[in-house]
Amino acid sequence: MTAPDPMLERLRTLAAGTSGSGGAAAPRDDVDHVNGVDDVDAVLDLVFAWFRACFRPSRAGGRSGVFHYEVGTPLGVRHRYVAVTDGTCTISRTLDGTPDATIGVALDDLVALAVGAAKGTDAFVSGRLKISGDAFFAMNWIEWFGSRSRDSARPGGETA
Repeated sequence: MTAPDPMLERLRTLAAGTSGSGGAAAPRDDVDHVNGVDDVDAVLDLVFAWFRACFRPSRAGGRSGVFHYEVGTPLGVRHRYVAVTDGTCTISRTLDGTPDATIGVALDDLVALAVGAAKGTDAFVSGRLKISGDAFFAMNWIEWFGSRSRDSARPGGETA
């Protein structure tokens, strides 16, 4: 059995601290000071570092593109860009050019999605996750990044 990933464990702690009844994420006014994380941008950096660790180049199959995340936070909307090019994944706060797809989601829902406490399809159907631009490209996310939050998963590799 693989030792728990410390990044995943920290995200799970954040998700547990922001969940309401029934496991649905509930907004928090103090998310910028939860569990020793100093601010919203630090939470986002942790989430997107986890996503980068989960990227599976073999699943991208040489395809490329840019995902734009518009994340609703208590401090306003924050932006993150996930670019996949030549089997590599980079994360940035700015982008020169146009993203292929924009994904709008609240911070608490994003954390829940990152740890596998919520499914993207459920969030989309319920209106908690919105997609604009190329929706077909956006659907690549689950294939390229998969759900690495399961205990049997290892970042950067295939499931154990």
